[in-house]
Amino acid sequence: MMCKFIQDLEEKRFPITFEVPSPRGGEMDSYLDRIGSYDFLDDIVGLNVCNNPVGLVRIDPAPYAGRILESVDVEPITHLTCRDSTLSGLQRWLLGAHSLGVRTILAMTGDYAVGDYPAEEKVDHINSLELITGIKNYLNKGTLMPELSVRPSRKRNRYLNEMEEIEGTTDFQVGGVILPERSGEARYASQKVKAGADFFQTQISYQAEEVIDFLEDLEKRTERHPPVLIGTTPFSSEEEMRNLVDSVPQVDVPRSVRKRLSDSDDFTSESIEFTLEFYENIIDGVKERGLKTHIGAHMIPVRYEGNCGDIIRRLSKR
Repeated sequence: MMCKFIQDLEEKRFPITFEVPSPRGGEMDSYLDRIGSYDFLDDIVGLNVCNNPVGLVRIDPAPYAGRILESVDVEPITHLTCRDSTLSGLQRWLLGAHSLGVRTILAMTGDYAVGDYPAEEKVDHINSLELITGIKNYLNKGTLMPELSVRPSRKRNRYLNEMEEIEGTTDFQVGGVILPERSGEARYASQKVKAGADFFQTQISYQAEEVIDFLEDLEKRTERHPPVLIGTTPFSSEEEMRNLVDSVPQVDVPRSVRKRLSDSDDFTSESIEFTLEFYENIIDGVKERGLKTHIGAHMIPVRYEGNCGDIIRRLSKR
């Protein structure tokens, strides 16, 4: 069963995905009811299911995504990090996820654990580039991923050896994560494109020009241009904004944005308007520079989904 997520990404004028909250326990029903109640489900192409973001323990995303598939007619984008698992563990997880109907994976190396177990060491047997390569060029072709004997590096791709066949093939679609502000990111992302990445989602961003510059740089390095979903988070309060910056590595809210929101009479409404302007500026910038990459939005709520819902509904009507 091959899902039509990539087709939806490419055919929608401005595709939108949304990150759902994950249970911090074994009970999913209330969360599934909450997801089912969203009045913007018809306006999105995918629901992101996280994998212990910033090291906070939450339910495994594979069974959660499987239940979402049963409950709502929206494709789950299931996160998989290299941070916590060995190569055999990653493949065990992938085969189990596949058996539950999961077909869309977002591969990431994983941020440093700053949550429940800050002293816990990362496994990092492979990195996200190699995970994309392993899924697209090995599991999807019916073999195990090769063993890699040296530490992962952003400068090399260590898949060289032939491996044993598995029973059948998988048919995963695999996305990669982009941090537009990170040095050398366009070169690293271009390697993911060559490894077979089907789409990209960015980390939370608030700087449209930085995103456009990155997209332009990436296009110069690749012949194929997978869709890119640009991530951001609207806020309900100044406290939420401060907490996000303090708790999520590599996320920054520019001083000009902080001032604009803090000086407004209605922080929440101003944050929503800024977010809509952010996406409009990216859309206009991509068009003005004649870029070929098909772009969309990835909405990441802090706590309250309502603000994202308002933005999604308004973006979907543009």
